[in-house]
Amino acid sequence: MNRRSALGVLGAVGATAAGLVWWRSGSEGGQSGSSASRPLGHGAPKGGPATPGPASSAPPVVAPASRQPVPPSDPHRIAAENAKTGSTAWKPGRNGTRVGNDIAHQIKGYTSETSVGLGGRIDFHMSVNPGGAYSIGIYRLGDYGGAGARHVVSSPRLTGVPGQAPKLDEDCGMLSCDWPVGWTLEVPKDWTSGTYLAVFDDERGNRNYSAFVVRDDGRSADFLVVLPFSTYQAYNQYPLDGRTGKSLYYGYGPDGKNVYQARARKVSFDRPFMGDGMPPTRFDLDQSAIAWMERSGYDVTYASTVDIETRRVDPGWYRALVFPGHDEYWSTPMREVVEEAHRAGVNQAWLTANNMYWHVRFDKNERGVANRVMNCWREDRDPGASLLSAPTDMWRRIRRPEQEFLGIQYNGIVAAPTPLRVSSSGHWMWANTGVRDGDTIDKVVGGEADGIEPGMAIPPGARQALLAESPYQLRSGARRTQNTSIYESPQGTLMFCAGTFNWSLALNHPKYRDERIQRATHNLFERLRAGGRR
Repeated sequence: MNRRSALGVLGAVGATAAGLVWWRSGSEGGQSGSSASRPLGHGAPKGGPATPGPASSAPPVVAPASRQPVPPSDPHRIAAENAKTGSTAWKPGRNGTRVGNDIAHQIKGYTSETSVGLGGRIDFHMSVNPGGAYSIGIYRLGDYGGAGARHVVSSPRLTGVPGQAPKLDEDCGMLSCDWPVGWTLEVPKDWTSGTYLAVFDDERGNRNYSAFVVRDDGRSADFLVVLPFSTYQAYNQYPLDGRTGKSLYYGYGPDGKNVYQARARKVSFDRPFMGDGMPPTRFDLDQSAIAWMERSGYDVTYASTVDIETRRVDPGWYRALVFPGHDEYWSTPMREVVEEAHRAGVNQAWLTANNMYWHVRFDKNERGVANRVMNCWREDRDPGASLLSAPTDMWRRIRRPEQEFLGIQYNGIVAAPTPLRVSSSGHWMWANTGVRDGDTIDKVVGGEADGIEPGMAIPPGARQALLAESPYQLRSGARRTQNTSIYESPQGTLMFCAGTFNWSLALNHPKYRDERIQRATHNLFERLRAGGRR
C-alpha cells in the first residue's frame, strides 16, 4: 500500500473526524470565493487551475507564543544609509570583468547560511579553477542615488583551489557540494540590515556572485522584508552545464535538454547558485522593490524565508511583513508563522504572484546542520512524510489552497506583458493616482499571475476589494483573469496581494516603472505602518 492509500485508510478509521488529517478533511466554514460579501464577477474563467474538491476550513486559531519585549526602532536608519555613496562596481562586466559559468567553473561560491545577524559570522565556501588568487567584495543592495548598492568591505587577497564535483544522491537527485571555506566574514555590529551580495573576482577577470541577508536581531521596524531563499533554491539548476545540474523542476536528458522526470526531489543549500551566481527565478523583482523601499526611506529590516522556518525572527516586532519577490515554496512551519502573525494583527504585503504554491519540508544535511536540505516530491511518493503530516505537494492538492489565506491564488503564466485593468478605483489604495474603473496600466501583468478561484474559500469574515480585473493570455492561448486583492480581517488586519510579478518591477525597473503603481504602493505602505502590532 502506498502512502496516499494509507492516508485514506487512516482517515476512514477516524483520523479525519478527529481533525488530525487536515489535508484530507472537507470544508467547514470559511468563506466562498463567490460570496456576496465582495464584488461578484471577478473570478478566473472556468477551466482555470482545478483544485481537488471543496476548500477546507482555516486551521484552528492558535494563540501566538509569548512575545519578547519589542526592542526600539530606528526609523531614520534606512534614509541615512542610502545617503551614503553608492557604487556600480558590483555589476556584471564592470572593471573589465566577465561572468564565469558552470562549465569552465572559473570561480563559484556559496554561503554557510541564508542570513547572518549583526555580530555574527558567515562562511564562503569557494572553488577557483584553475587554482589561484581571488577576492570577495561585499555590497549592500539599496538605492544609493541609483547606483543600486554600496561597497562595504572586501576580503584580503585569497588563494583558492578547484572544488570537488557536486555529490549526487541517487535516491532523490539532490546535488550538494563540500568545498573548503575560503573566507569568513565577521559582520560588524554597526552594519545596517539588508540584502547583501558577495562578488567573487579571480585574478583572470572572471566574476560570480552569491547573496545573503544581514539581520538586525536587536531592532524593530515598521516592515520586515522577507527574501525568498527557499524559492531561489527550488529553481537552482546548478551546475548549468547541460549534463549534471538539477533543480526541483528539471534535470538534463542525454541530449542536454531539460527533462522534468530527471528533476531533483530534494535540493541542497550547500551549492552555488547557477550561472552568474545571482539568485535564480527573478531576483530582479526583489531588487526593484528593495530599491524603491529604500529610496522612499521606509523603516525596513530584512530576513530570509529560512528565518521564518526557524522562527529566528519575531513578526510581532513589525507592523507588517513584506514579501517583495517570487515566494512560491513554503513549509508548514513557515505558513504557521505568517498565519499566526496575521491573526495577531501583523499586516502583510505580497508584491508579486504565485506565492505559497508548493508545500516543502526542511531537513538536516549530512553534517547535521539543520535546514540545509529542502524536500518537494510533488506527485511522487514522499518517503519523508509521516502519517500525520502532509506530503510535499501543491498546497491546494493537500486541501490548504493559498486563496484561503492570501485571498487570491496562482492561475497562470502570462504569455506577454499585458495591461493591468483597474477596478474598485474608489478604494483608498488608488487615491491620488488619477485612475478610474476600466483604466489600464501598461505591462503590469507579466511573468505569472494570480486571480480569484471561483468556489474556493477566502478567509472567514474578510472584507475583500479586488483592485484589478485584467484579462490575459496563457502561452497555450487560453484566457485567464488576473486580480489584485486587498482584504481586511474582522480584526482590521490587512492582507495585500499584487497578483502579478510586474507589480514589483513597476516600482523601480526602468522598463516598467509607473507612477500610479508607485503611488498605490505608497498608499498601501502608509496604511500598513499606521496599523498593525508593535
